[in-house]
Amino acid sequence: MRKLESLKAWKKSQELAHAAYSVTMAPGLKHHFALMDQIRRAALSVPANIAEGYALSTTPQFIRGIRISLGSAAELLSHLEVLQRLAIVPSESVTNAIALTDDTLSLLVGLLKALGRKSRHASHFPLPASRSSGFQ
Repeated sequence: MRKLESLKAWKKSQELAHAAYSVTMAPGLKHHFALMDQIRRAALSVPANIAEGYALSTTPQFIRGIRISLGSAAELLSHLEVLQRLAIVPSESVTNAIALTDDTLSLLVGLLKALGRKSRHASHFPLPASRSSGFQ
């Protein structure tokens, strides 16, 4: 399989982690430690779990890592949407992080589908619904 660094989902999730972490450095968030911490943890978890699953060198473990990353990205999206509604940091940076989260979610779902088609274990890994088809 290709090197981890060549995976679009991993590259996009690295970009997402940077953008989301940067959002938490805004002065307005310093009094909201729990939200800041949750955003940071979820953002860092996305690329980390892709990398962990990839490093374990089996398709089922890679699928597991991607599914965990998918959950972390969904969690991050929820935190970012709360942050956007609170309007305590610049809207543009939050909007950018939300767009990157949406892109990352799409790439992760696509990667899961591709791996599911190639894996004889596909029946053990039901695919999540996309955000537009009920993931609300």
